[in-house]
Amino acid sequence: MLNNSSKEVYKLSLFRMIMVWLVFLLAFVFLTTRLLYIQIIHPERLIKEGNSRIVRSYSFEPARGLITDRRGKILAISVPVKSIYADAKILNEKKVILDEQLLRTIADILQIDVKELFDKIKDPSRRHVKLKQYLSLERANELKALNVNGLIFNDNYQRFYPTGEVNAQLVGILNAEGNGVYGIEQSFNGYLSAISSKSLAKKDLNGHIIENIGVIQEGKAGGNLMLSVDDRLQAFAYNALKTTIEKSEADSGNVVLIDVKTGEVLAMVNAPSFDPNDRSVFKSQNAVNRAVADIFEPGSTVKPIVALSALDAGLVSWNEVFDTRPYVIDGKLVKDSHYMNQGSLRDILKYSSNTGMAHIAQRVGHTTILNMLYRFGFGQKTNLGLTAESRGTLNANRKFWAEIDKATLGYGYGIAITSLQLASAYATLANYGSRVNTSILRTHKQEIGVQVANINEVRRMHQALETVVSEGTGGKAAINRYRIAGKTGTARIAGVGGYEDKYIATFAGFAPISNPRFALVVVINNPKKGSYYGGSVSGPIFQAVMTHALQLYNVEPDKE
Repeated sequence: MLNNSSKEVYKLSLFRMIMVWLVFLLAFVFLTTRLLYIQIIHPERLIKEGNSRIVRSYSFEPARGLITDRRGKILAISVPVKSIYADAKILNEKKVILDEQLLRTIADILQIDVKELFDKIKDPSRRHVKLKQYLSLERANELKALNVNGLIFNDNYQRFYPTGEVNAQLVGILNAEGNGVYGIEQSFNGYLSAISSKSLAKKDLNGHIIENIGVIQEGKAGGNLMLSVDDRLQAFAYNALKTTIEKSEADSGNVVLIDVKTGEVLAMVNAPSFDPNDRSVFKSQNAVNRAVADIFEPGSTVKPIVALSALDAGLVSWNEVFDTRPYVIDGKLVKDSHYMNQGSLRDILKYSSNTGMAHIAQRVGHTTILNMLYRFGFGQKTNLGLTAESRGTLNANRKFWAEIDKATLGYGYGIAITSLQLASAYATLANYGSRVNTSILRTHKQEIGVQVANINEVRRMHQALETVVSEGTGGKAAINRYRIAGKTGTARIAGVGGYEDKYIATFAGFAPISNPRFALVVVINNPKKGSYYGGSVSGPIFQAVMTHALQLYNVEPDKE
């Protein structure tokens, strides 16, 4: 009886069985509906959660553009390298941090101190520690061969400058972010810079790509630049300039060489310079392209242009004889370093007479002179495209000009110019008064110039400037078998309390006179040993660089 009653107690009724099955059915329907909803109808959230675990974006940056000279020689190139990072957590978990010999091997390959390496990876909470920004591919392969879990290798580029200090200021350098600072790198940064491509991919736990999803952003390689400069002339001019600066113990100097017909800058060098491939000894003052950034009072090198303003106005003639004896203006004595009692305009230029030019400038007036200087490109940028270029100053808006100010303007004081402006002005003189735009990029056609001075008077000026070299103050610039036109310049440097016993020694000229091809300017700042005159200090550099240019470009001699 007990057994039978027990069986009846545990026997399920039909109603209960239906309810149980109904619960299972409802649960099944609910789960099926839920799965259908989240996986088929609205799967976005699950996809997002899944992608967050396996889908990663990655980028590839093409190389920055090349910078070459006019013949294609590379002046700046981006070399493929690796950037090395560390996952300190993995390195600690794998006990790499306790393996002293392995750490020393890694540090040797990375060329860093082993203590520096240890300090960077000892904290296991650091997941992405930079160990080396630029590591050569050869050393990166050595590091990969160690098979160390926790080291991360990223593609990168390192900017390399094959010509080193020769072109350093002209070409410029990159900062830590890969943007150009100084020179061409800065001025044409947007054009040279590459645009990264961005893509999506599915990656496994080790970071390996298992499926490419697609491209988010198309990349673009940086543009290449071919400069107008000739590295053969750059190297020669730099070495000649560096030697002179060291010999004369000058503060600095620069050389600018321009093709008269095209306006192309064939050489632009500065000294002292720096090694753009070694930042450990970098000095910012040596990275400035002084040929376009620094301004100075040009001294006697502007006398030919001042004389042209007087001739153009019909206020002087080549045959007129001027009093060149010392005289006092506004209580200040004007005198010459090469004394003579009187002389024609040709004599005044030949012997660089300040007194003669002072008389002419007072007669002509500052307005006429400044107008001619402006026509020759002073007081304005050359539009070379270099960011650091200065426009200089002509003081054209100055309200009051004393007689002494007008007089000294005649021999290059009271205005400030750059070496590039002076070279461009002498290229205009050489081109018979036709001013052609200058270019730091190679051009493939001859520019059409603007006539800024009377062509007949400019031709006579060529003859006068030839006597400066053949008979006057510029004898050290003379070149065998070539007729050279040039002008010396020796200007005192203005300080806080007035002019100091420091000088800018300049020589500007062009060659050959029969068919001018090159205009060249040499500027030496504050020579302290030996002579400080432009003819003595800068003349020999002019002679060496111009000779090299004429021979290199096979320019036919015009003198027996």
